[in-house]
Amino acid sequence: MLQFVCDYCGNIKGSAEAWINGLAAENVGTQAARREVVIDPAWRYERAVVPLAVHFCSIDCKNSYLAELFDRPASLLEIESAKPKPGREARLLRAKKKPATGPVEKRLTLRKRRLR
Repeated sequence: MLQFVCDYCGNIKGSAEAWINGLAAENVGTQAARREVVIDPAWRYERAVVPLAVHFCSIDCKNSYLAELFDRPASLLEIESAKPKPGREARLLRAKKKPATGPVEKRLTLRKRRLR
């Protein structure tokens, strides 16, 4: 038997209770980070069991969760090494995820464009 737990306050869903569910994801790359949450209009079991599913017992819990999620800056990737791959115009990057502690400075990177 599955138990659904509120992702904000920890309440356990009863079988007759109406809850809110959705999907939440975070994509952190070397140039940008993106967070996305999709809230379903009604409780759907098939979406509630997906690994990226989020569950809320009330609108207040949903709103608090979203406020906390989007108020803090996304994690940054700290590049540990960048080695060229032999025979290709590509690099192998090794990076470590690191929490952002303050305002994030945007760096502009100029790339060479190949003429065709």
